[in-house]
Amino acid sequence: MILNSIIRKFFLSRGYEIQKIDLRKNKYLQCSNWDYQQKVVLPHLPKDGIILDLGSGHHPVPHATILADFFPDDTVHRASAIIEDRPLIICSVDRVPILPKKIDFVICSHIVEHVDSPIRAGRELGRIAKAGYIETPAYGKDIIVGTGNMHKWQIVEFEGAMYFFEYSERQKEAHVTSPPMEMWASKKYYPWQDFFWDRQDLYNAMHLWNGQPIIIEHRRNNSVPDPLPEWVPIDERQLVNKENTLTPAEIELLESCLATPDGSDSMKFKDNGFVNEEKKIRYPVRGKKIYFEMSSDT
Repeated sequence: MILNSIIRKFFLSRGYEIQKIDLRKNKYLQCSNWDYQQKVVLPHLPKDGIILDLGSGHHPVPHATILADFFPDDTVHRASAIIEDRPLIICSVDRVPILPKKIDFVICSHIVEHVDSPIRAGRELGRIAKAGYIETPAYGKDIIVGTGNMHKWQIVEFEGAMYFFEYSERQKEAHVTSPPMEMWASKKYYPWQDFFWDRQDLYNAMHLWNGQPIIIEHRRNNSVPDPLPEWVPIDERQLVNKENTLTPAEIELLESCLATPDGSDSMKFKDNGFVNEEKKIRYPVRGKKIYFEMSSDT
């Protein structure tokens, strides 16, 4: 310690300052949302039942029995390739091909802030599931980390309800890549990372619900949501030629809950796809992916 002090004083006398280099790495880069969400959600998950992770991406919830995502391939909305280790339905939150109340618990994390109508998305979640959990960024998070330019809504959770306020174009201009976001995504360690991680319940709006989510929209200029487009069957020529890898147990699970686009009739597995009784509606299967709809956004 004495030697270090002498060396430090020597260099200071010549106009140099010795600084200790922090060689620690950012330990949060490998973390998923579930690493903090489980404290909130786990007590509410059924021990036996169908759990759907809607918007599963590259870090699906470990307890989910079925996954769903709108982007089957690479997209700006996630950092790496989608995980396909369980049945994965390709669909949006606005229209999910599941029979009414067949899902015991649905987890929808960081999806609804993007949609045209949170109320419509909430109704669909309530239609397919008995209970669930919705999480979005809170308004403060969008400001601090600069992600609001990707979102349509700023969200406040208050007394068991989620309030969605439509961003103005001017507000979106405030949301650009920020120094806190650069520190959060850095491979290097910064104390900000600990501060941010320990306050995820403050930086995100969290909504546990039973029966039906409680969602209120505040739209600008009395605007109305765009109508939900008519469902269009997948053009199988757009899909890669990949064999079905669903297990018999997974096929049985899907046959118990998959529905036609209007949610009224069940679907059965046949010839590497799920078809309705009249065989006029078909969802092709590639690997473990069940193609109901497909986004053109990459």
